[in-house]
Amino acid sequence: MGYLDFHNKLNSLEDKEYIETFLVYNVSLIIAGVKPAVTITLKKNKHKLYNSWKSFGHSFIKDINLNYIELRNDSTALIIMIYEESLLEKYLNYEQNQDFLINLGYSKNSSIDTYVNTLKSRYAQYHCPHELGLFLGIPIKDVKDFMECEPKKCLLCGYWKVYNDSNRAKIIFNNYDKIKEYTIKTMLKGNSSHDLALSIKSSFNKKVQYI
Repeated sequence: MGYLDFHNKLNSLEDKEYIETFLVYNVSLIIAGVKPAVTITLKKNKHKLYNSWKSFGHSFIKDINLNYIELRNDSTALIIMIYEESLLEKYLNYEQNQDFLINLGYSKNSSIDTYVNTLKSRYAQYHCPHELGLFLGIPIKDVKDFMECEPKKCLLCGYWKVYNDSNRAKIIFNNYDKIKEYTIKTMLKGNSSHDLALSIKSSFNKKVQYI
């Protein structure tokens, strides 16, 4: 019921508050410090969503100290990746993640700008390259198993397909759900988008870390 109430309330908002609240919900796991990046697809036939992004979304992302890159912009949709620079840098610089990216043609110890622009180039070339999962904070072993189409059994399917350490994944999924639920409940209490972002950060950031 809360999720339905959230969407009803969201759709009742004027364009600026609408897109800001939509974004806070979708990046709540980044704000909470448990995920380095998310992707969002903005379909151009959903005029309120797409036009609100063009008018107000870009500046709001900067206001809450996040970055974004357009991975694809075609006649039907805009696909963006929103990320927190320090979290993404930390995750991509883990040794095994570096080795994985280098084998795919990424430069060693590059700046975040170089990493995300290389991802964008590969996104255009391969439609949706498998290493995107790494940028989104998915464990490297699960990214590799999914990428290599191993005959390994999928142990759990939630925020990603889990092939290894399902117990840890269950804990992560449960906490992801808690953050999402908190975001919905706090929004329904009437908090503005900026207050909502601050509330998520103060309630979760630095308390639960997975990356």
